[in-house]
Amino acid sequence: MNIKKDTWQKQERAVRATQLAFDLSSEVQKHIKKQAIDDEVTPSDMIRRILGLEVKSKKTRQRLSFNLSDEELNQLGVQFGIVEPDEARKKRLIKQQVADLLIQFTEQNKQS
Repeated sequence: MNIKKDTWQKQERAVRATQLAFDLSSEVQKHIKKQAIDDEVTPSDMIRRILGLEVKSKKTRQRLSFNLSDEELNQLGVQFGIVEPDEARKKRLIKQQVADLLIQFTEQNKQS
């Protein structure tokens, strides 16, 4: 019974947390985000470090993500020549092609 009570209390504290959002210059935001990436932490944890607050989370693997409509997904399927009736497999194949393209983009731009 105590485990449930402890869990509930932790959840209640999380709900009570206050989120602050800042409208800072793009230069300030970029600097903080770049430093967070270099330190392998989230921008939120970077701000906590700057403020001298406790950072409980571990280093994170930064992820890139974006949203695609069904139409865009089909467009990429055509662009990459992916013909697959299984939608889940089609999405995985497209995801792999996009990852390869992003890696190629990065390697080409490192040399510039």
